[in-house]
Amino acid sequence: MADRRCVFIDFDGTFAHRGVAPRAHADAVRQARENGHVILLCTGRPRSIVADEVAALFDGVVASAGGWIDVGGRLLRDHRFPEGLGPRAVEVLQRHDIPFTLETPEALLCTPRSARELRTRVRPPLPEDGVGNGLQDLIDAIVMPEDLASVSFAKISLWGSPVRIEQLAAEIGPEVGALPNSMTADVSSGELHLVSIDKADGVRIVADHLGMPLASTVGIGDGMNDLGMLRATGTAIAIDGAPAEVLEAAGGCTVPGPLEHGIVTAFEHLGML
Repeated sequence: MADRRCVFIDFDGTFAHRGVAPRAHADAVRQARENGHVILLCTGRPRSIVADEVAALFDGVVASAGGWIDVGGRLLRDHRFPEGLGPRAVEVLQRHDIPFTLETPEALLCTPRSARELRTRVRPPLPEDGVGNGLQDLIDAIVMPEDLASVSFAKISLWGSPVRIEQLAAEIGPEVGALPNSMTADVSSGELHLVSIDKADGVRIVADHLGMPLASTVGIGDGMNDLGMLRATGTAIAIDGAPAEVLEAAGGCTVPGPLEHGIVTAFEHLGML
């Protein structure tokens, strides 16, 4: 067997396609774990929109891009917008009349209008068999509280903004960063996040918790929010077609996307299967 590895795998575009992971990826994770490796999901999604059957495949989940970390049922981190900053963010978004969701480990919190718009954006499930429920996981997590300004949350997703997402972050405060939609060039959609939180935090916290050296860690991802993870891990692998900065962070080491079972290719390359 290869040296024991601790692998962090991004979800959308890496492990899964449109929220559905191929069975080959699920089987590869199971086999690698049976071979003694530690495999974690490392996603920008909040835990609330990671299907339980997906989470159960892994030794742990790093969610909310490093803000929420669970390993073997032990919660290691649950970091959210600090008091004062959360209401400020909600005020800015509502003043600009922007549809948005507040992401928490328990639910996606939004207004009735945002819920209606989110439901219209969900496409039918993919016909192929796999693990996960596609975009239906987002719909199932929706909760509409009466007062969004009083809730606790880790991250914000928004779409259809009349102003650039970077401007919104600047209006809220220097503690907030903007990540435009990674799937398109649409700068009116994307995520607002705490600049102090990164997937790299998940790598370091989990490695320390497990007593594993960073040299034994592996990061696999395809998006801009994977940069910290790829730079922090001992071995970095990008998905074919990822942005140039992501490819550079992986040193040019790439595997195919989920439809071509790239996780299987990566694990075989690393001698983990």
